[in-house]
Amino acid sequence: MEIPPPSVPEARLADWRQTDQTVESPFSTPMVSVYTHTLVFEESTQRAQIHAETGVDHPWRFFFTSRIQLDPAQPPNPVLGSLIRSRASRAFADRLADRGLDDISKGSATSVSLGHTKAKRTPYTARLTLDVAQTEPLSIPLEAVLTTWTDDGYRLAGGAYPAGRATSGPSELVESLITTIEPQTAREELAALVAGCAD
Repeated sequence: MEIPPPSVPEARLADWRQTDQTVESPFSTPMVSVYTHTLVFEESTQRAQIHAETGVDHPWRFFFTSRIQLDPAQPPNPVLGSLIRSRASRAFADRLADRGLDDISKGSATSVSLGHTKAKRTPYTARLTLDVAQTEPLSIPLEAVLTTWTDDGYRLAGGAYPAGRATSGPSELVESLITTIEPQTAREELAALVAGCAD
């Protein structure tokens, strides 16, 4: 099935690079098949700075967005929307785990506005544990978010970022993360990227 790529806020992606693009059918029901076109981006400028300072190269922040289309096509409805959000939430938790995160915890969804569009926003917390040296591994808390909404179909966007000070790890890396990635700024940038996908 031909699915156009999801729109992205190009002007906000100067410090990000696209790392993946997939078109797949994550699930079907007896009544409809679900197809997605997903783009994944990783922040590159801060990553390069941390690498230069510490020698550790890791994707500390990521952002994704997906366009969902149905076959046969049908307008959004509450039952199907609830099913898609449930499956998307499960798939997002799997995506976080695939990135090496553990202690993944899902928060309560809330309604938010993306411009003139109403959306559901679900927060997550997680922890990244990374073996980076002969000393103790890095352990750092992360926050993640998944946002779902409808336009001409169903849309998803979200990502993750370090949410606080590492509780263990090489001191040079811990200090570099503190001075390079400010959680509130990262949170606001991710929110702007997600909102830009709905413009």
